Amino acid sequence: MKKRAYNSLIALSGGIFGFSVLYILFFFINPFIILLPATFLWVFLILVFNSFCEEGTKFLLIKKWEIGKFPYGFLLGFGWGGIENLMHFVARDTQLNPINSGIVIVLHIITAGIICYFVKKNKPILGLLIAIILHTGFNLVVHSVS
Repeated sequence: MKKRAYNSLIALSGGIFGFSVLYILFFFINPFIILLPATFLWVFLILVFNSFCEEGTKFLLIKKWEIGKFPYGFLLGFGWGGIENLMHFVARDTQLNPINSGIVIVLHIITAGIICYFVKKNKPILGLLIAIILHTGFNLVVHSVS
């Protein structure tokens, strides 16, 4: 029971920590991204890069800490989505609304679950690619609506 609680706490804090590190990184990269022209190609490439960084970090956390079992991947995605919503709220992001808030958390839970599933099936790269495609598609929809 103690090990399960410990692993749950590690997974939840891993999601929070992983997003926090990427948030700080993107804070320093953002001034350079703003200089790029707002064409569809650049926006698409930036969204793919963002998805790759987020899902790649989740992938590394899952592989490194070996938290590919059921509740831990869920908690990693929940922590990630929760802190992302909090940071969007603090930044007064215009894309944040009640529907997006819930979907962001669900998206990160699903992508973490996909990565965990494919890591367990010994096809980790396929899981990472599916998660990146799903995340990029969501980002494109949110970006095009706002």
